Amino acid sequence: MRNKRGYLGDLQGFINLDSLVDIVSNNVGILIILAVFMAMFSLLEKSEQVPTTEQSIENIEKLKIPWSHVSQKNNLLLLLRNDRLLFFDRALVYQRLKKYLSGSDPLPTNISLDQYSIELTAGGGHAHCLEFFPSPRAGQWWHQVSQHNGLMQTLMKKYPTEENYFFFWVDPDSFDLFREIRKSLWEKRFEVGWKPVRIESPLRYCSGDDQTRRFQPQ
Repeated sequence: MRNKRGYLGDLQGFINLDSLVDIVSNNVGILIILAVFMAMFSLLEKSEQVPTTEQSIENIEKLKIPWSHVSQKNNLLLLLRNDRLLFFDRALVYQRLKKYLSGSDPLPTNISLDQYSIELTAGGGHAHCLEFFPSPRAGQWWHQVSQHNGLMQTLMKKYPTEENYFFFWVDPDSFDLFREIRKSLWEKRFEVGWKPVRIESPLRYCSGDDQTRRFQPQ
């Protein structure tokens, strides 16, 4: 009788042990399944967040910081005052002066052109200074300058970007317009330099390496 009870007790212990193993195995299996599902959900959440990250990257605006640098290109001098743009054509000035170089007449100190006059100061050799004096209300409005056959289109066609850059004298009231003009020139791959001026500021250009460094593009 005792043997029978002992056998049954041992059998019951084996059954309980097997049941416990099954329970543990089932729990481990459930944990594994849960871990797999959690990993899948984590991957899905990451994949959903990727477009947001990409979108935030696309919304980052590039900021171009102008930095002055030395250039061997020819500079085109312009004045932006009261939202009017005036081009100082140095090539035209030199053409006017050229006829005096081969003659006996002295170089004139003042030259009058269409919308501005020039005061010439000659130095040693080929050194010289040109000071520009705009006429009252000289220049054109931006809607005139930016037309298909306007001043800016004419200058960009006549003076290629590989050999020329634009330099602006800008008064405080015209800075917003200058930024628009500079942006449009940058889009055309032109370099642009500028200097703030007031109504009483001299508009002077002098030849020579030391002087031309004041007219560097950015």
